[in-house]
Amino acid sequence: MQNIDKALQAISRALAFFAGVCLIMMMVHVVADVAAKYVLNMPIEGTLEIVSAYYMVAVVFLPLAIVELRREHIYVDMFVRQLPMRPRVWLYAFTGILTAGFFGLLAYVTFGAAMHSFKINEMMMGTSFIVVWPGRWFLPIGFGAVTLAIVLHVIKALLRPEEYIDAVAAPENVAVD
Repeated sequence: MQNIDKALQAISRALAFFAGVCLIMMMVHVVADVAAKYVLNMPIEGTLEIVSAYYMVAVVFLPLAIVELRREHIYVDMFVRQLPMRPRVWLYAFTGILTAGFFGLLAYVTFGAAMHSFKINEMMMGTSFIVVWPGRWFLPIGFGAVTLAIVLHVIKALLRPEEYIDAVAAPENVAVD
């Protein structure tokens, strides 16, 4: 279990790092486009298409797993905290399984869409033609990684409920590698 946890941590960190690189690249690209437009009167072709098809998608979807692993998603547990430990664990496991199923379904559907996009060599037409199928893979990768993170959390909650459920209630007390 510990090896799976470490591997998922490494994968989620790599995805978040890549998303951070995309964020910086987006910033540089947009600033360069604006500067070229107003200084040289020659904007960079395809900026809008590249930003919307690559950078923004990566920034939004790739870090989902690390957000889950760090327990930084929104939790509303005003009433759940009042429950005894066993019902809290079962409720957490039930909602975790539902959530993992939802994200797993999203991963499956977006994987099919990414495959289709790859097969037809999908392009976007704006000021120029931009190949967009590589950006379609960010969704199934992000959804797949967050699905694995949620499943891992459910398993941890079922194996060590006292340690894990209290950590979910107070994530600031949890050390994350």
